[in-house]
Amino acid sequence: MLGAIAVLVLAAGAWWVTRGGDSDYDHDLVRYGDRGEANRYFNLDDGEAQLAYGSPDGHRLVVQWRDPDGHGWTAPETVYTDTKNTAIDSTIRYAGGTVAIDEIYTPDVHNDEDIGDISVRIVCRDVSCTPGRAYPGYSAGDPQLTPDGETVYFGQSKKAVLVWTEGDGFAERPWSGHPDWNYRTTSSSEPLLSPDGSLRVVSAKPSRGSCTFALLSSTPGNADLAEMTRTTEALRGSARSDCGSYLDTFSADWVSTHPNDHRAADFWFVRDGADWTTTKDDPSGLVHIDRGRSRCCGLAVAGFIHWNDLAFGSPDAHQISVQTHFQGEETWEPRQLLDGAPAGYRCTWLDGGEVGDGFALLLTCHSGRGGNEFRGDAYAVAYTPDLVHWQSAFATDVRKDPVIDGGVTVDGTPKITVTPEDGLQQAD
Repeated sequence: MLGAIAVLVLAAGAWWVTRGGDSDYDHDLVRYGDRGEANRYFNLDDGEAQLAYGSPDGHRLVVQWRDPDGHGWTAPETVYTDTKNTAIDSTIRYAGGTVAIDEIYTPDVHNDEDIGDISVRIVCRDVSCTPGRAYPGYSAGDPQLTPDGETVYFGQSKKAVLVWTEGDGFAERPWSGHPDWNYRTTSSSEPLLSPDGSLRVVSAKPSRGSCTFALLSSTPGNADLAEMTRTTEALRGSARSDCGSYLDTFSADWVSTHPNDHRAADFWFVRDGADWTTTKDDPSGLVHIDRGRSRCCGLAVAGFIHWNDLAFGSPDAHQISVQTHFQGEETWEPRQLLDGAPAGYRCTWLDGGEVGDGFALLLTCHSGRGGNEFRGDAYAVAYTPDLVHWQSAFATDVRKDPVIDGGVTVDGTPKITVTPEDGLQQAD
């Protein structure tokens, strides 16, 4: 709900805005523990450059930058301080050299409600971080960035959107043409920042078992919405709240629309020249996988793997399907089908996690009927160090549950290990 989280940033003071500061990479990394927020690390595009972000005491927000050679760090820089409230959570996104941070402070860590919480927005770029001033009434959420890092969307109010641009810094852009805010009659999606800097909103109106979705779009640099096209889809749920949607895109030429009623099919608004149409064919290049009769393993997407995305599943409960979307690209890479389980095995579950800079997948299988879909006696393992090149292997007679925790060990025949240093290895 708009305005549920207040936004407060202290009046501008030079002491909390880093303007380059001590940019010598001759300091050690300072790690934070239980008193505040533990360090979070974010890989940047330039070599082995990283940003470390955390809080030593729950009040100060501190960053350090690692040099592109990966050896040293800048001195710790306090980019924001709130002595009254406590920092409890942060959402951080990156693109094109820009790091966007939405930090939540709370006045009472023992209260599960978000009433009174404070959202602090910070942008870091070129070894420099700048918080915004006070912006009350804006929704909190995931920052959205254009691939070039020159525009960041930070939230909306009933009157405007809050953005940061490389040229103008933080700014409020007033709404024009936004649909009714009465959610009982019109439901509007969260604004979507297009790669070209324009904003997309899909409004939805219920009517006798159907829902009419209208695509609204601004031009880059403003929040002046105009209707591009509309479509009417069946509303399968009984609640008016089911007549709504959430959006995503990698391109300025299409918008993926996901109805809130998950029994309704996704659809896409697609632009051809100046005209927009709707389609049920995914223009992103993603290969969709249904669970089918085997009940394994439908499409799953892991996001923000070094700011990229990985889609995985199994089309037949034996092979493993993988696709990568690299940040800034408009489509997914072509699908790869990897060897998984041979014939004669029944597979029931597929899951994955990061291993160093790579990613590993575990396909759970059974030599017999099996009683637990998450625990098998055989496993297929797939691993990539770079989201491009993949290896896979299969082990039987597994008696211990394998897990992905910085590495993988499948103690079977053969024994399979995955480590950041050695990749995927097999041993008799």
